[in-house]
Amino acid sequence: MDAADHYAQLARLGLDAFVAATAPAALVRRRRSDTPTPPPPLGDDGDTTTEVDADHDGDTMVGMPDGTRRRSGAFEIFPLAKKPGAPFPDMITVGRTPNNDVVLRDATVSRLHAFFRQRGAGWLVADAGSKNGSQLDGVPLEPRKERAIGAGQLVRIGDLELTFYTAAELFRVLAP
Repeated sequence: MDAADHYAQLARLGLDAFVAATAPAALVRRRRSDTPTPPPPLGDDGDTTTEVDADHDGDTMVGMPDGTRRRSGAFEIFPLAKKPGAPFPDMITVGRTPNNDVVLRDATVSRLHAFFRQRGAGWLVADAGSKNGSQLDGVPLEPRKERAIGAGQLVRIGDLELTFYTAAELFRVLAP
């Protein structure tokens, strides 16, 4: 079971159980076989209705806010959580090599590409001085200069487009 299937199953338990069992935030990426756009961002009021259930083949299906239904395998979830013993204890690192907290296996992703920090209830993101750069909602991130990030915002790391969600917002996207 991959992270997307695991998160879809946890969403059945309710918001409190989901938030307690998952990372405080995650990056979500559509797989290449789907449309190249990321999962729909939350609505302006933060309210979306989705559903998760099993289809006739037993695969987990996720109802997306735009009304479409997709197999949970149509997207990948990368939890933003610190690995035990990983370097840089005050940040969640993202890069191509296994010593990062979030590993993105793509040639356009640098060994250490970007990092995230949680500050109180908010989150920050920064490019780590990568070769191919990072963007937040299409605006390039300056190396090592942190910027605030919120749920539903698009992060481009190398050529990969990902959507940032806190655990509570991701629950709203996945919840039955």
